[in-house]
Amino acid sequence: MQNIKKKVGNICVLRTSSLGDVCHMLPFIYTLRNEYSESKITWIIGKNEANFLGDIDGVEFVIFDRNKTFRSYISIMKKLKNIKYDIMFIMQVSLRANLISLFTNSKIKLGYDLERSSDLHSLFTNKKINGSKHTHVVNVFLSFLDILNINKNNYIYKWDIKEKLTKDDLYKKFSGLQKQYFVISPCSRSSNRNWLIERYAKVGDYICEKYNLQCVISSSPDIKEKKFVSDIIDNMNCEPLNISGKTNLHDFLSLIKNSKLLISPDSGPIHIATCVDKAVIGLYGVTNTVRAGPYKSRELCIDIYNDALLKYEGLKPYEAKWRYKNNNANVMSLIKTEEVIKKIDEYFLKGV
Repeated sequence: MQNIKKKVGNICVLRTSSLGDVCHMLPFIYTLRNEYSESKITWIIGKNEANFLGDIDGVEFVIFDRNKTFRSYISIMKKLKNIKYDIMFIMQVSLRANLISLFTNSKIKLGYDLERSSDLHSLFTNKKINGSKHTHVVNVFLSFLDILNINKNNYIYKWDIKEKLTKDDLYKKFSGLQKQYFVISPCSRSSNRNWLIERYAKVGDYICEKYNLQCVISSSPDIKEKKFVSDIIDNMNCEPLNISGKTNLHDFLSLIKNSKLLISPDSGPIHIATCVDKAVIGLYGVTNTVRAGPYKSRELCIDIYNDALLKYEGLKPYEAKWRYKNNNANVMSLIKTEEVIKKIDEYFLKGV
């Protein structure tokens, strides 16, 4: 990848989703804004993701609403057609991103290396980031800055999200919430990433009984997720506070921020926790912590990705592509209750 000169006027960033990856984008965005404070920075971003992040000084959001796909394409095209960008960072691999990139007039369109490319991504870029070994997505996003010759010592590892719900408002909204609690967010958008119902229940009871904390369980309003949560509660001895389907993203951010701990499979909530500096016991098997773990507390996670990869796919870690997901239905069953309890004790023994 050939570097360009420091003088850059107009910058376009394309990453519409998902929530977790948008959270991962923040160090890249804050570093870019700091280094190019005089430049016009436009971020093409999903509607829900933009609402969650709120305003970022020095960054203009151009919204893509997936619920109004065609109209969103037309709107973006109208907004961008008369702007000439010095560089466009195409940081999403999808047919949607490919199409949006066509609406953008930029002399440089920087995308992923061939190892990380799919969905014809490489055909819509004219420069690529340098290839690298398996590494966290935050670091991959930051590697897009290499083209601008930004010193790595100047990277800003910052995940600031403006809190909209105060602690007092949180307790008013959820009247059953106790002062000392932990959160289980048991569901991922991909159900094969979910751990087993009975094991969630055992871990929840363990923390309630040993550490005298209230268990709070949350999920989206999805019927299947709410049923999953209900089944966990039916297997528990303690009585959790069930707020499934009752929180928006900002409620959840405040809920996590004021909790003692989050337990979750690989999903958006894990990365919301990173944004508020909260420890996470992440449960990883379909994906791994090397690529997508909670950036600040990967040491607390259970990661059986490599074992599952060998057991079910016959692959060694270096043989799997960076984006590879092990979607075998039995993967998450490899995570034992005792392993999670060990991490729980490890965390609380630090005197948190």
